[in-house]
Amino acid sequence: WVKDTGFRSDFCSKCGSPVPNPLRNTAYYWVPIGLLYGKHTAEIAAHVFVGSKAAYEVISPQGVHFEKIPALSEFIALLHSGKND
Repeated sequence: WVKDTGFRSDFCSKCGSPVPNPLRNTAYYWVPIGLLYGKHTAEIAAHVFVGSKAAYEVISPQGVHFEKIPALSEFIALLHSGKND
């Protein structure tokens, strides 16, 4: 499934679960965290759409907070910078 903006989401043809998919025309892949098994050490790099979060939602202070979604180039630069706080 692809939106006009270029956002893409792929699904398993047997069960319908989201699966990893290419992140537009970059060398990166979007991987749904629920697909990972076992213990992993993942760090929060960013929270997106915090400006429209539910009133009861508590967002961790870890990572950069974006009111909306950042430009893809800005997000990739954040991941490369290692400055996620």
